[in-house]
Amino acid sequence: MARPDSMARPAARSDIRSDPHPGADRLPPLEIELKLAVPKAAGQALRQRLEAYGSQPALPVDSVYFDTGDRRLASQRAALRVRRVDAPRPHWVQTFKTNDAPAALSQRGEWETQVQGPRLDRPSLSRSPLLQMLGDRPGRLAPVFRTRFERTVREVQYNGARIELALDEGEIVAGRRKEPIREIELELCDGASSALFGLALDLVGRGRDALALVPSIDSKAARGYRLAQHAGPHPISAGVYRVLANVQGAAVGEDPEYVHQARVALRRTRSALRVLATATAADDPIARDLRWMADCFGQVRDWDVRLAHSLPALRRAIGSSDRADDDAEWNRLLTRAKRRRHGQQERLRATLGSVRFARATLRLLQWAHQPTPGASITLAHLAPRAIERGHRRLIAAGRDLSGLSARGRHRLRILAKRQRYALELLAPVLPEGVAGRTLKLLSRLQQTLGEINDVHMAVLILPSLTRSPELLRRTQRWSARNLRHHVPKAAALVDRLERLDLIAAVRRLQLFEPARLDEDVAFERADRLVVRLEARLEARAERIEPRGERANRLIQQPAVLADLARVLLHRFLLPAVRDGAQ
Repeated sequence: MARPDSMARPAARSDIRSDPHPGADRLPPLEIELKLAVPKAAGQALRQRLEAYGSQPALPVDSVYFDTGDRRLASQRAALRVRRVDAPRPHWVQTFKTNDAPAALSQRGEWETQVQGPRLDRPSLSRSPLLQMLGDRPGRLAPVFRTRFERTVREVQYNGARIELALDEGEIVAGRRKEPIREIELELCDGASSALFGLALDLVGRGRDALALVPSIDSKAARGYRLAQHAGPHPISAGVYRVLANVQGAAVGEDPEYVHQARVALRRTRSALRVLATATAADDPIARDLRWMADCFGQVRDWDVRLAHSLPALRRAIGSSDRADDDAEWNRLLTRAKRRRHGQQERLRATLGSVRFARATLRLLQWAHQPTPGASITLAHLAPRAIERGHRRLIAAGRDLSGLSARGRHRLRILAKRQRYALELLAPVLPEGVAGRTLKLLSRLQQTLGEINDVHMAVLILPSLTRSPELLRRTQRWSARNLRHHVPKAAALVDRLERLDLIAAVRRLQLFEPARLDEDVAFERADRLVVRLEARLEARAERIEPRGERANRLIQQPAVLADLARVLLHRFLLPAVRDGAQ
């Protein structure tokens, strides 16, 4: 994620991660752009809308992307291409980009040189990090894929900023595989990045003529590499970017993990706002957008859980029947459940391609890139209060757990989840290990209560799927056994959480003194945490299926730090550091 203009750091640092190539030239020109996907049906209307910014011819652009056989550049989020451009006269441009991480608003290092022809010119890249990335054994740089498209470029003055507006229409080609390109790029030439979002919202428009231009997180290079590797989306990103990453998979794929991870990202984002006491009012537009987006994914995810976990668990618990009629009824039940899930999936896909979703995501991205004004929020003040408030509510709600109704148990589960998210969110400013035991207990409590809730929801939904009295009676008995088994375990976990006395630990260690929130220390801690998370994700992908398509396209489950650390640092932590130092 690009750092807001008011918080720019030296050396063009555009990500939390520290620069792994200290030997390279350090101040490359930066490319800051916002990319929007253009639905096929909206192409003509968008072209007419762009005419308001002047009429320009469409020019052909042909690019070839290079990498080593072991994809050394792709693994380090870099891209190297040679592009033929026909304006103002035919010429070739060689470009090397770094930090090609998934992001709708990208900020990347860029080294660009005009070359004599379609071949690579390595000497012109001597001041870029290319040689450091290739290492001691450079290997042969060979073509991997190419992009061919027509580009229509306009320069726009908007709210004091100068923006290059480019419409690209064509295709990516990797061997015999092809994928269409239909996107509009808004590149900031001069001015504040907030102008990009304002112009994007103007292009979306309002009313019946509005266009569903949803932010797109993937560069052409990332899409080309996936096409060459026969792989699907594999994004891990931050905050609302992670939602957008999974939106692309949910819109075209069947893997339930896309919906799952988008919903998790939305829940964690809402939890972060609650902890940081911002955008929490019911009528706040950011809170309203997040709540609506979460509801969009919720129905599909609920049916995924029923089909993948609750109904198979019920089948195992009640056992198979000797009666053929019972087996036939069970198969009919599953068919009805799958039909209901498919209907919800189709409604979700329509929503993800809607104008309302496009506007909501653009507003969220715009908000995430705006620094908190002045000293309105200090983390030193908010964090201990958030932890204490969440802990007290959790313990109070968990007393006499055996007497709680299903609604009460569900509320306790939500409180456990919120407290876990809060502690994970604040980890960059917590000494390592201070909340480790609490997080383990919260995770176990959330899982135990989740199993109770899944069974309860299966009992509620079953009458809409079957009329078999015997199957309904068996389900009720299964639910009662499940409660007798899990409620005592949950009660014991609440008791252990209360005895940990987290509040006293937070107060005693004085974790949030401004003097300890040094800016470089905050970034260093976030760096370590993100590195640790990436290692966990790589290990999990290998366990799933090495070299398999599922391992390539499955959206992994990182903890909240990889999702929200950037928003935390940009909007709240760094202002708190500076406010405390004044």
